[in-house]
Amino acid sequence: MSFTSRDTKLYREDEKAGHKTLDVKEREKLVRNYLPAPPKRTSSRSHSRKRKHEKSHFGIRKFLRSQLYLLLYIFVHAIFSVYVRIRIAYHAVSLRVLSILKYHHNTPDYVRRDVSTLKRLPRHVSIILTLEDGGRAGDALEKLVNEASEVAAWCASAGIPRLSIYERTGVLKRYMPQMHRALLQRLKAWFGKGQAPPLSLSSRGASTIHPSNREYLPHDYVPLDVVLISEEDGREAMVDLTRVLVQMVQKEKISANDITIDVLDNELSEAVMQEPDLLISFEPYVDLQGYPPWPIRLTEIYCAPDNEGVGYQVFLRGLRKYTEATFKLGK
Repeated sequence: MSFTSRDTKLYREDEKAGHKTLDVKEREKLVRNYLPAPPKRTSSRSHSRKRKHEKSHFGIRKFLRSQLYLLLYIFVHAIFSVYVRIRIAYHAVSLRVLSILKYHHNTPDYVRRDVSTLKRLPRHVSIILTLEDGGRAGDALEKLVNEASEVAAWCASAGIPRLSIYERTGVLKRYMPQMHRALLQRLKAWFGKGQAPPLSLSSRGASTIHPSNREYLPHDYVPLDVVLISEEDGREAMVDLTRVLVQMVQKEKISANDITIDVLDNELSEAVMQEPDLLISFEPYVDLQGYPPWPIRLTEIYCAPDNEGVGYQVFLRGLRKYTEATFKLGK
């Protein structure tokens, strides 16, 4: 609302006179007609009730929303639990049926019969074993040796010439003579005392244990080379190789341009082991547990879902998985 010409003239005359023409009350009366109406004041009690009502309404909506989310969570969790239990039951039944139909009976002929239908077999198989309870229990190490001996007997029966056994802590490498003795006893129990294939056991940083004498060996039996590896063989092997190469470069025995990927690969393969064709994990999921990364670039990795423990059925399925795999190396 704009001022009228009369009120504007009075205000300007009063301003020119130094606000002496109009007193304070007259100036307030002159301006009051042009001010907006003051807001209506509500009682504090009604205002607090309104806020309380709004707060209560918002709390109910939040409670209903949280209950809906909880219901959806329970529903999804129930569906997933049923699926997991059905999957575990299916895998357990399938492994049990396979163990009945395909069991080795500690006989090499049965193992050769099972792998005879496979188009190809790996030349180098690597397995991952776990020391239970960190080795605190007295029978944990004995169980680990028995598992390694069983897999060695399967490989020897199937005609696989090389087996590498990975155990993270390296406890098997501390008892190499005892380990070699246990492996040899298991092979003799499978093949017979005079028919067991020659067995050699090696590990990084230790001398290789060769067979004392090569007994008569049928034409379809091949020697078995077992390699023990641990977590330290990945990191420490690369550190040692780097130190040696740096010293050789400093002494001008080789040039820095001579150090290539192929040279590193060959040196690491000779220091620890060659790249395996098949890596089998007996855990219910793929857990490499610090397995050296450089020797498994083209390795076929297999694990059986929901599996617990070392089993012949998992080993046989791993060989079939390797047979069905397609390797595209590129150019």
